[in-house]
Amino acid sequence: MQQYTPPKPAPKPANFDEFYASLTPAEQELHALATEKLGSSYFIQWTHMYRGWLKKQEQKKKEQ
Repeated sequence: MQQYTPPKPAPKPANFDEFYASLTPAEQELHALATEKLGSSYFIQWTHMYRGWLKKQEQKKKEQ
């Protein structure tokens, strides 16, 4: 019988550390829970939370 090897976690976007630092403690806890429960099915770059943050970052760059 073969041993089960869980899949690797989904890759994180390049600016993940900056995004994570901007989260509130409750949002960080939600992220940790999603990572734990969803595992390799959790793609942070597809979440509403990340996309909203990314859109704000792009707007800030345009304003400068």
